[in-house]
Amino acid sequence: MVEDLTLWEIVAFIDGYNRANADPEKPEAPSDDEFDAMLAKHGIG
Repeated sequence: MVEDLTLWEIVAFIDGYNRANADPEKPEAPSDDEFDAMLAKHGIG
């Protein structure tokens, strides 16, 4: 049970989970202009 874990075990679990599920090829965030274009394309804003 999660309630039985020590703080150290919780931190180790979170670190391991993040390492296992990280995307090594994370895409770049869109620029402000690209973001605005996407919003306009989908009729938002």
